[in-house]
Amino acid sequence: MIRTLIFGAIAGYVGKKLYDEGKLTEFKDDLVARYNQAKSDLDQRRDSDTTATSPNLATPAASTTGAAPLTP
Repeated sequence: MIRTLIFGAIAGYVGKKLYDEGKLTEFKDDLVARYNQAKSDLDQRRDSDTTATSPNLATPAASTTGAAPLTP
């Protein structure tokens, strides 16, 4: 428990120094840019997938197991 408190104090001190020097702003800006790029890529992929698969939604799915259907 003491080690956790000491580590937390050191991390807080180092984090405060980095924040005061403005070095975390560059990291934050990079992180936000990467997030927005990934989000736009995912939206584009979803749009292309929905346009490509929308006609197939109306057709029934075929069995791919190769098993014979059950008869009563």
